[in-house]
Amino acid sequence: MKKTLRYLRPLASITSAALFVYVLERTGPATVLDKMRLLGWGFAVLMLLSGVRQVLRAVAWSYCVEAGGPRPDPLSLFGPRLMGDALNDLTPAGPLLGEPAKVLAVSGLIPAQEGAASVVIENLVYALAAFLFMLSGTVLAMVKLASLHGLRWFGGGLVICFAASITVVCWILNRRILLLRRTLDYLKRVGLRWAFLDRHQRHVLVVEQAIHDFFLTRRRIFLAVLAIEIATNFTGVGEAYLILRATASHASFSAAYLVESASRAVQFAFSFVPLGLGIQEGAAAAILQAFGYAASEGVSLAIIRKARTVLWIAVGLLFAAKYSIALPAGERSAS
Repeated sequence: MKKTLRYLRPLASITSAALFVYVLERTGPATVLDKMRLLGWGFAVLMLLSGVRQVLRAVAWSYCVEAGGPRPDPLSLFGPRLMGDALNDLTPAGPLLGEPAKVLAVSGLIPAQEGAASVVIENLVYALAAFLFMLSGTVLAMVKLASLHGLRWFGGGLVICFAASITVVCWILNRRILLLRRTLDYLKRVGLRWAFLDRHQRHVLVVEQAIHDFFLTRRRIFLAVLAIEIATNFTGVGEAYLILRATASHASFSAAYLVESASRAVQFAFSFVPLGLGIQEGAAAAILQAFGYAASEGVSLAIIRKARTVLWIAVGLLFAAKYSIALPAGERSAS
């Protein structure tokens, strides 16, 4: 399995880069540059909107920290968030590298186990908010593009799968079933003993228990965090609408909403592809073409947003250098 992933990730990265080059060639680099010039000072507003998204997710993360002590200031989590996102976007490992790096970066503010639990909880609530947002986008697409019969089957299947998943998760939480504990106990019973698991099992189980406790005992905070995470999706809708208003002949809120829904779906499905090269552009072009826009407008929109992402990645890497320097030598070698 490890060998397969070792070859699959670079292959996916090369394929996505080739797709990006192909889409850009079909669109024409000059066309994309013209669209970027039309945006002009709107790019500063674009950066502001994306900054609001980062701040909102930092606030959500702060609420996910166990309330046993003083809750960390959201601004103190802003840098680790940017660093984690930079590693997620740049490396084929994606969240497997970026999320543990966040825990390491906040180790001076939050105990390791609480930090790991808060990162997992925030990502779970973010995923739930994103899926709700994508479902609403699917419903909007079915209303706006009712002639596409295949979309109805896809939307219906997505709704059923989501409802089934939520039902299973709620059942597991209400029955207080600790899946990781049961899995580790089963591995021991069948004779599989890995040094890594033996060394970290206690910490992993404490983190799992903290996650269960959050969803079972802190439901008001969960709903507040969910509302914040849903709001982050609408900053993306605002970005897409701003770009369409500045670069296209007309702007449609529905098109912006669906472009952001597609962007979220691509983000989850291809998190191992650095920057979502080629895939984001293709998805945006397909969505906007269905609304009567030119494919070039979808490609330009995705590339402009990618330029915004690259700037935030640069800031995130500066924070990564800062935290790397600040860590003791032992922790740097462990990381």
